[in-house]
Amino acid sequence: MQRTKTSLVSALLLLGAAATSAMAQNYADGIEYYKSGQPDRAKIILERTLNDSETKQAESYYYLGEIAFPTSKDSAMMYFEKGIAADPEFALNYIGKGKVIMGQPLANDEKSVKAAIKAGEKEMKAGLKVKGAKKDPAVALAYVEAYYDNNLPYQEAVDRFYEKLLADYAPYYVFLGDIEAQKEEWGEACKNYELAFQWYDTTCVEAYIKFAGIYFRINPDIAIDNVLRLLQMRPNSAIAQRELAESYYRADKFNEAVQAYETYMQNPTAFQTDRPRYAALLYYDKQYEKSLTLSEELLPSFPDNLMLKRLIMYNTYELKDYVSAVRAAEDLFATPNATFNSRDYMQYGKLLLALGQHDKAIAALEKAVEIDPTRLELYKELMTGLQKTGNYMRRAEIQDLYVKQLAALEQDKTQDYFIAGRYYYMAAARAFQANDTTTTNVAAAKADSCFAIVVEKAPEDYRGHLWRASSTALLDPERKTGIAIPFYEKAIEVILQDLNNTETPPSEAVANRLKKDLIEAYTYMANFEYMAEYNKYLSLSDEQKATFKFTNTIEWCNKILAVDPNHAATKEFLSIISQ
Repeated sequence: MQRTKTSLVSALLLLGAAATSAMAQNYADGIEYYKSGQPDRAKIILERTLNDSETKQAESYYYLGEIAFPTSKDSAMMYFEKGIAADPEFALNYIGKGKVIMGQPLANDEKSVKAAIKAGEKEMKAGLKVKGAKKDPAVALAYVEAYYDNNLPYQEAVDRFYEKLLADYAPYYVFLGDIEAQKEEWGEACKNYELAFQWYDTTCVEAYIKFAGIYFRINPDIAIDNVLRLLQMRPNSAIAQRELAESYYRADKFNEAVQAYETYMQNPTAFQTDRPRYAALLYYDKQYEKSLTLSEELLPSFPDNLMLKRLIMYNTYELKDYVSAVRAAEDLFATPNATFNSRDYMQYGKLLLALGQHDKAIAALEKAVEIDPTRLELYKELMTGLQKTGNYMRRAEIQDLYVKQLAALEQDKTQDYFIAGRYYYMAAARAFQANDTTTTNVAAAKADSCFAIVVEKAPEDYRGHLWRASSTALLDPERKTGIAIPFYEKAIEVILQDLNNTETPPSEAVANRLKKDLIEAYTYMANFEYMAEYNKYLSLSDEQKATFKFTNTIEWCNKILAVDPNHAATKEFLSIISQ
């Protein structure tokens, strides 16, 4: 599909071509990512910038060692030793090397553990002998963390440095916040992060980012405001720009997210791998043309990127280019070893519905529900597809599943059960016409259970009683057991109350509807009584038959005529049984 590129997208594409080299402008961004809890991104930047002229290699090696430490002590040691070789006067690598040593005893016995700690402390003390190290709070904190990261008592180390170096050092409070966060003590964690940026360093990036990451769950607006505050002081911080965009996205503020991502993508340290994310944000902001253009341009560079493939399908569908959307869907679902989500199948189902391919659409939408049965919108889309068919039973089952999900969330309403009951009733009625007794009984019983809930939730509404009566009547087609009678009687009682309500009398339209439904109930009662009296009539002698009166039937027929004196069917029926 040919499109004219917008100036914004063109600029972003030019930026993307230079993104890899541009990212090498500042190794400090890698450190910022690491401190903010994003080690994977930090590693990419630190490795790419390692040989840049302005990079302090010893510092980069130290943070690469810190990133490696949790998963590979050997790799961490290698980085720390390279850092010492690059600059013997950079104290942190001695601390890092000591941390590795103290955590690798030769055996698990107490003697070996103590020997490892002693050897590690010796290496760390060598770091403290570096000029200026004893006055550097970063070195002091690293010393404390060496014990903590090896699950060793660290309070003595804290006491050693606290008064002179740590008490006013923002990263120390970030460290305390991280400890609380690991214990899922979110409130205490936030208190420490807030101490860091409120009292000790108003530009402490990692404190803002970690605070926002936790606080977003409690109050998204406060989290966003804190990131905005950080950006006022650090407007060129790539991680802050990205965090703002992601926060807007998580808060469903898509327009703001797009604008924030535009700013972030123009940062020289922005990740090229984030550009598909930007395309997704354009889609969520309903900028379908821009999203499509960017997705199509990015796909050759990311040929197996599911996000880009699905965005091409989603956008072409929204732009009503269904032919292109079908091609995009085929490309998406042909991706090898891919796991597709419920939205993929939902969008594909909507596309097939637009093309009139209802059976395929329903299959796709059924798959979506299967993948994510808790996602409410999927049921609505599937019901839309099923409305094009006469499969009332399946429509009822899907509505039933939908109501169960609503009930789990305490969002179910009387109308939801009423709709499910009506679908089950229509399925039962259709099965009855087809002489399918089994399906009739199953569907009618399910309809009755739905209308029973309607009655429970809204006993003052006659419709629940009436529909329950109608559903139950299907279980007694020959009017032998009268199991529907109690429900019809209750429906009649409530209808008469509504018709005779002098405080709030019904309007003419409502009154006419009430009378129509009252006649339906009276008709059932008349038919039931007729069947009972007719069976009695058949058992009589000819002499008794001559004087037999259909008393009860006539009584119900007269009630119908009291509502509608011109009810032709009733008048004709009366004329027959009165002979």
